[in-house]
Amino acid sequence: MKKIIVYSSLLFVMLIMFQACEQNIIIDLPTPEPMLVVDGYIENDENARITISRSVPYFEQINLTDITTLQNLFVSNASVFVSDGIITDSLVFTIDPNSFPPVYFKSTNPLLVGQPGKTYFLTIYAEGDTLTSYTTIPPLVYLDSIYWKPDPVNNDIGMGWGHLTDPDTLGNIYRLFAKRQGYPYYVSAGTLSDKTFNGTSTSFSFNRPDAYPKYIPNNEPQDTARFYFVRGDTIGVKFCTIDSRSYDFIRSYTIASASFGNPFASPTFVKSNIIGGFGGFVGYGASYYQYIVPQ
Repeated sequence: MKKIIVYSSLLFVMLIMFQACEQNIIIDLPTPEPMLVVDGYIENDENARITISRSVPYFEQINLTDITTLQNLFVSNASVFVSDGIITDSLVFTIDPNSFPPVYFKSTNPLLVGQPGKTYFLTIYAEGDTLTSYTTIPPLVYLDSIYWKPDPVNNDIGMGWGHLTDPDTLGNIYRLFAKRQGYPYYVSAGTLSDKTFNGTSTSFSFNRPDAYPKYIPNNEPQDTARFYFVRGDTIGVKFCTIDSRSYDFIRSYTIASASFGNPFASPTFVKSNIIGGFGGFVGYGASYYQYIVPQ
């Protein structure tokens, strides 16, 4: 009986201790100063496209279906210029519901389309701030082929694959975009550097990305073959060369995006290449491929 009384007393004391140590912690996070955020790129044979938005506090909810929210989020009254060092073009504000983001500034000068080997300079005047950046479109590197491999367990589903012969120049960096039939646009499917396969041939796999990023509301149900291409699919690939400044931005942005909404993820700082603001200006040396998965 004494042992029972002792154990009961010890449990009672422990409960009192836990209750005494428990307290509500309220963290008053200061509202950060808003910053201008740039999402811009120029691709070979295409004009530059630049989207400018305003930063929002980390825990603020964003409703991308609300017109007022979009008007407050995106900047439409900026002066945006892109130059190749010889020709300078003033970009035109454009609204395109079939694109994401649906609003952007676009160059319209046919003499200022992207060319491999050239460097392009970006200047933005917006809301009293001046933002600048630059990027280079590296020489194109073409894939030898793209194909599909069935899953060992279920041969009706499988991953996409690419085969690449890397040039014998260290420092080539690639970004892959993929889509299937019915996708509204190409979706990022990963980046890779030639540090481990410089000057050799290599094969790499890629999964089927979702048609929309998770932060875009849509009514499409998740199918059972998510992440896989299935027999009869048409696989589209956009394979791009990028420079090291673009790679640093994209890689850090991808890591940060992967931890979106995860309170236990380590903090990640995106390596912006925009001076005076935040975000990235990226040059793409792009080539396109298509493969129909056999029935």
